[in-house]
Amino acid sequence: MRRRRRVLVVEDDAAVRALVGEVCRNDGYEVIEAARGQQALQIVEASEPDILLLDWVLPDLSGIEVCRELRRRGVTCPILMLTGRTANVDVIVGLEVGADDYITKPFDARVLIARLGAHLRRMEMASGGSVKRRFVSVGDVTIDTEGRRVRVGDREVRLTMTEFNLLALLAANPGRVLTRSQLLEKVWGYMADVDHHSVDPHVQRLRRKLESSGDAGIALEAVPGLGYRLSPRT
Repeated sequence: MRRRRRVLVVEDDAAVRALVGEVCRNDGYEVIEAARGQQALQIVEASEPDILLLDWVLPDLSGIEVCRELRRRGVTCPILMLTGRTANVDVIVGLEVGADDYITKPFDARVLIARLGAHLRRMEMASGGSVKRRFVSVGDVTIDTEGRRVRVGDREVRLTMTEFNLLALLAANPGRVLTRSQLLEKVWGYMADVDHHSVDPHVQRLRRKLESSGDAGIALEAVPGLGYRLSPRT
Protein backbone atom coordinates (compact mmCIF):
# COMPACT_ATOMS: atom_id res chain seq x y z
CA MET A 1 0.00 0.00 0.00
CA ARG A 2 1.30 3.43 -0.92
CA ARG A 3 2.26 5.62 2.03
CA ARG A 4 0.06 8.66 2.52
CA ARG A 5 1.75 11.92 1.66
CA ARG A 6 2.91 13.71 4.78
CA VAL A 7 2.45 17.47 5.16
CA LEU A 8 3.88 19.53 8.01
CA VAL A 9 1.68 22.52 8.91
CA VAL A 10 3.64 25.17 10.82
CA GLU A 11 1.21 27.75 12.23
CA ASP A 12 1.01 29.35 15.67
CA ASP A 13 -2.69 30.21 15.48
CA ALA A 14 -4.44 27.06 16.76
CA ALA A 15 -7.69 27.76 14.88
CA VAL A 16 -5.93 28.31 11.55
CA ARG A 17 -3.70 25.31 12.14
CA ALA A 18 -6.75 23.13 12.80
CA LEU A 19 -8.49 24.42 9.67
CA VAL A 20 -5.50 23.83 7.41
CA GLY A 21 -4.99 20.40 8.95
CA GLU A 22 -8.63 19.47 8.34
CA VAL A 23 -8.45 20.60 4.70
CA CYS A 24 -5.35 18.48 4.15
CA ARG A 25 -6.70 15.41 5.97
CA ASN A 26 -9.90 15.56 3.94
CA ASP A 27 -7.74 15.26 0.83
CA GLY A 28 -5.94 12.20 2.17
CA TYR A 29 -2.80 13.72 3.66
CA GLU A 30 -1.13 12.63 6.85
CA VAL A 31 -0.81 15.88 8.80
CA ILE A 32 1.87 16.81 11.31
CA GLU A 33 1.47 20.10 13.16
CA ALA A 34 3.92 22.55 14.70
CA ALA A 35 3.26 25.85 16.46
CA ARG A 36 6.86 27.10 16.67
CA GLY A 37 9.81 27.40 14.35
CA GLN A 38 12.24 25.34 16.42
CA GLN A 39 9.64 22.62 16.75
CA ALA A 40 9.27 22.58 12.97
CA LEU A 41 13.02 22.15 12.48
CA GLN A 42 13.04 19.21 14.88
CA ILE A 43 10.06 17.56 13.18
CA VAL A 44 11.62 17.87 9.72
CA GLU A 45 14.81 16.26 11.05
CA ALA A 46 12.88 13.39 12.64
CA SER A 47 10.00 12.66 10.26
CA GLU A 48 11.04 13.96 6.81
CA PRO A 49 7.67 15.33 5.62
CA ASP A 50 6.93 15.36 1.90
CA ILE A 51 5.91 19.03 1.89
CA LEU A 52 5.67 21.99 4.28
CA LEU A 53 3.06 24.69 4.79
CA LEU A 54 4.87 27.43 6.67
CA ASP A 55 3.50 30.58 8.30
CA TRP A 56 5.69 33.68 8.38
CA VAL A 57 4.90 34.96 11.88
CA LEU A 58 5.85 32.46 14.58
CA PRO A 59 6.58 33.05 18.28
CA ASP A 60 10.27 32.14 18.13
CA LEU A 61 11.87 31.86 14.70
CA SER A 62 10.08 33.48 11.79
CA GLY A 63 8.95 31.33 8.89
CA ILE A 64 11.61 33.04 6.80
CA GLU A 65 14.31 31.95 9.26
CA VAL A 66 12.91 28.41 9.31
CA CYS A 67 12.90 28.23 5.52
CA ARG A 68 16.42 29.59 5.25
CA GLU A 69 17.71 27.14 7.85
CA LEU A 70 16.04 24.15 6.20
CA ARG A 71 17.60 25.02 2.87
CA ARG A 72 20.98 25.51 4.58
CA ARG A 73 20.63 21.98 5.99
CA GLY A 74 20.00 20.61 2.51
CA VAL A 75 16.26 19.95 2.86
CA THR A 76 14.89 19.87 -0.69
CA CYS A 77 11.19 19.07 -0.22
CA PRO A 78 8.72 21.74 -1.39
CA ILE A 79 8.09 24.57 1.08
CA LEU A 80 4.95 26.67 0.63
CA MET A 81 4.62 29.88 2.61
CA LEU A 82 1.03 30.28 3.89
CA THR A 83 0.78 33.72 5.40
CA GLY A 84 -1.22 36.89 5.80
CA ARG A 85 1.67 39.03 4.59
CA THR A 86 0.61 40.05 1.10
CA ALA A 87 3.01 42.82 0.06
CA ASN A 88 5.05 42.09 -3.06
CA VAL A 89 8.27 42.60 -1.14
CA ASP A 90 7.20 39.87 1.32
CA VAL A 91 6.49 37.46 -1.54
CA ILE A 92 9.91 38.17 -3.04
CA VAL A 93 11.67 37.67 0.30
CA GLY A 94 9.89 34.35 0.84
CA LEU A 95 10.87 33.06 -2.58
CA GLU A 96 14.43 34.35 -2.30
CA VAL A 97 15.14 32.39 0.89
CA GLY A 98 14.06 29.17 -0.80
CA ALA A 99 10.28 28.82 -0.58
CA ASP A 100 8.78 27.14 -3.64
CA ASP A 101 5.45 28.92 -3.51
CA TYR A 102 3.60 31.67 -1.63
CA ILE A 103 -0.08 31.45 -0.69
CA THR A 104 -1.78 34.34 1.09
CA LYS A 105 -4.48 34.25 3.74
CA PRO A 106 -7.40 34.08 3.61
CA PHE A 107 -6.97 31.13 1.29
CA ASP A 108 -9.31 29.08 -0.84
CA ALA A 109 -9.16 25.42 0.27
CA ARG A 110 -9.37 24.24 -3.34
CA VAL A 111 -6.43 26.41 -4.37
CA LEU A 112 -4.39 25.18 -1.40
CA ILE A 113 -5.00 21.54 -2.27
CA ALA A 114 -4.30 22.20 -5.96
CA ARG A 115 -0.96 23.83 -5.13
CA LEU A 116 0.04 20.99 -2.78
CA GLY A 117 -0.85 18.40 -5.39
CA ALA A 118 0.97 20.21 -8.16
CA HIS A 119 4.22 20.41 -6.22
CA LEU A 120 4.06 16.78 -5.13
CA ARG A 121 3.29 15.58 -8.67
CA ARG A 122 6.32 17.44 -9.96
CA MET A 123 8.46 15.92 -7.24
CA GLU A 124 7.21 12.40 -8.03
CA MET A 125 7.68 12.86 -11.77
CA ALA A 126 11.23 14.05 -11.20
CA SER A 127 11.99 11.11 -8.92
CA GLY A 128 10.57 8.75 -11.51
CA GLY A 129 13.18 9.72 -14.07
CA SER A 130 10.78 11.14 -16.63
CA VAL A 131 13.66 12.84 -18.46
CA LYS A 132 14.93 10.45 -21.16
CA ARG A 133 18.61 11.30 -20.85
CA ARG A 134 20.25 10.62 -17.52
CA PHE A 135 23.01 13.20 -18.01
CA VAL A 136 22.39 16.62 -19.51
CA SER A 137 25.32 19.00 -19.99
CA VAL A 138 25.46 22.66 -20.89
CA GLY A 139 28.77 24.48 -20.72
CA ASP A 140 30.59 23.12 -17.67
CA VAL A 141 27.33 22.18 -15.91
CA THR A 142 26.39 18.50 -15.74
CA ILE A 143 22.95 17.43 -14.54
CA ASP A 144 22.31 13.88 -13.37
CA THR A 145 18.54 13.59 -13.83
CA GLU A 146 18.29 10.23 -12.03
CA GLY A 147 20.65 10.96 -9.18
CA ARG A 148 19.24 14.50 -8.85
CA ARG A 149 22.73 15.97 -8.74
CA VAL A 150 24.32 18.97 -10.39
CA ARG A 151 28.03 19.58 -10.87
CA VAL A 152 29.91 22.62 -12.08
CA GLY A 153 33.20 21.14 -13.21
CA ASP A 154 34.19 18.86 -10.34
CA ARG A 155 32.15 20.73 -7.69
CA GLU A 156 28.68 19.57 -6.67
CA VAL A 157 26.02 22.26 -6.34
CA ARG A 158 23.21 21.72 -3.86
CA LEU A 159 19.83 22.82 -5.22
CA THR A 160 16.26 22.70 -3.97
CA MET A 161 13.75 20.53 -5.79
CA THR A 162 12.35 23.56 -7.62
CA GLU A 163 15.77 24.92 -8.54
CA PHE A 164 16.82 21.51 -9.88
CA ASN A 165 13.67 21.14 -11.98
CA LEU A 166 14.07 24.67 -13.29
CA LEU A 167 17.69 24.06 -14.30
CA ALA A 168 16.89 20.67 -15.86
CA LEU A 169 14.12 22.19 -17.97
CA LEU A 170 16.24 25.10 -19.19
CA ALA A 171 19.21 22.81 -19.88
CA ALA A 172 17.00 20.45 -21.90
CA ASN A 173 16.17 23.43 -24.14
CA PRO A 174 19.57 25.13 -24.64
CA GLY A 175 19.37 28.47 -26.42
CA ARG A 176 15.57 28.44 -26.40
CA VAL A 177 13.59 31.14 -24.65
CA LEU A 178 11.09 29.68 -22.18
CA THR A 179 8.38 32.06 -21.07
CA ARG A 180 7.45 32.51 -17.45
CA SER A 181 4.10 30.86 -18.23
CA GLN A 182 5.89 27.80 -19.63
CA LEU A 183 8.16 27.62 -16.60
CA LEU A 184 5.20 27.84 -14.21
CA GLU A 185 3.39 25.10 -16.08
CA LYS A 186 6.36 22.73 -16.40
CA VAL A 187 8.14 23.33 -13.09
CA TRP A 188 5.37 24.34 -10.71
CA GLY A 189 2.68 22.28 -12.44
CA TYR A 190 -0.15 24.76 -12.67
CA MET A 191 -1.45 27.65 -14.72
CA ALA A 192 -3.04 29.60 -11.90
CA ASP A 193 -3.81 33.26 -11.44
CA VAL A 194 -0.41 34.02 -9.99
CA ASP A 195 2.14 36.71 -10.68
CA HIS A 196 4.35 35.22 -13.38
CA HIS A 197 7.24 37.28 -12.01
CA SER A 198 7.28 34.99 -8.96
CA VAL A 199 9.53 32.84 -11.18
CA ASP A 200 12.26 35.52 -11.08
CA PRO A 201 13.56 35.00 -7.51
CA HIS A 202 14.02 31.29 -8.18
CA VAL A 203 16.04 31.99 -11.32
CA GLN A 204 18.14 34.54 -9.45
CA ARG A 205 18.88 32.06 -6.64
CA LEU A 206 19.78 29.39 -9.19
CA ARG A 207 22.10 31.80 -11.03
CA ARG A 208 23.84 32.79 -7.79
CA LYS A 209 24.41 29.18 -6.78
CA LEU A 210 25.87 28.28 -10.15
CA GLU A 211 28.10 31.35 -10.26
CA SER A 212 29.38 30.78 -6.71
CA SER A 213 30.59 27.33 -7.74
CA GLY A 214 33.04 28.66 -10.32
CA ASP A 215 32.93 29.38 -14.04
CA ALA A 216 29.99 27.32 -15.23
CA GLY A 217 30.53 28.21 -18.89
CA ILE A 218 26.88 29.16 -19.31
CA ALA A 219 24.74 32.25 -19.63
CA LEU A 220 21.40 32.22 -17.80
CA GLU A 221 19.76 35.24 -19.36
CA ALA A 222 16.53 37.11 -18.83
CA VAL A 223 14.89 37.98 -22.14
CA PRO A 224 12.88 41.18 -21.54
CA GLY A 225 9.15 40.72 -21.91
CA LEU A 226 9.45 36.98 -22.50
CA GLY A 227 11.26 34.76 -20.02
CA TYR A 228 14.63 33.03 -19.67
CA ARG A 229 17.22 31.30 -21.81
CA LEU A 230 20.13 29.06 -20.84
CA SER A 231 23.00 28.85 -23.32
CA PRO A 232 26.61 27.71 -23.33
CA ARG A 233 28.91 30.71 -23.17
CA THR A 234 30.93 31.13 -26.34
